[in-house]
Amino acid sequence: MAEPDAKRPRVRAPALAPHLTLSSAPRGPPSGASPTAAGGGSTRPAPGLGSTKPAPPDDLFAGLPEAASSTGSTKDAQKIPEASRPVTHVRVLHLLKKHTGSRRPSSWREKVIKRTLEEATYELKELRKKIAACDGKEKMRAEFERLARKESDCSSAKKGGDLGKFGRGQMQPTFDEASFALKLDELSGIVSSDSGVHIILRLE
Repeated sequence: MAEPDAKRPRVRAPALAPHLTLSSAPRGPPSGASPTAAGGGSTRPAPGLGSTKPAPPDDLFAGLPEAASSTGSTKDAQKIPEASRPVTHVRVLHLLKKHTGSRRPSSWREKVIKRTLEEATYELKELRKKIAACDGKEKMRAEFERLARKESDCSSAKKGGDLGKFGRGQMQPTFDEASFALKLDELSGIVSSDSGVHIILRLE
């Protein structure tokens, strides 16, 4: 008759000092202890290991949405739409018609300008009609440059009316305001300044 297996005596580990229990890593339940953790959670074996660790209660995260992946969203959030960026510099073409009321009624075209404001405005409107009738921004720009070289009373006429890039406050107030109010490739209406009357085409 076989003898029953002798039970091994249970050895209890000494209790840790209270000031160590807060910083000590969680341990698995002692041999023979109930598989249910004291807090009501279950224990799950760590992948590839035979040891167990306390798991959070089953209802701890109940009802909460799963975290969505933020991959790529950070870059999208950092992108600033072009339209919302403040415009600090512009580049325009302009065509100037001076008149007797201009601060300097003289130009490379006429030593003494004798046209009135009304006459200058009428001439400029007729030139604007020719530019606005062009189909497409490239043709519009080409026509503007052609007319500016021939008709503009500004020294920029030799460059097709191109004033290059300039920042806010560098031009006369009315001209500055009109230039920065334009969209890209937009043609202005008649703009009056101390120099005379202008039409403006924004390039950049």
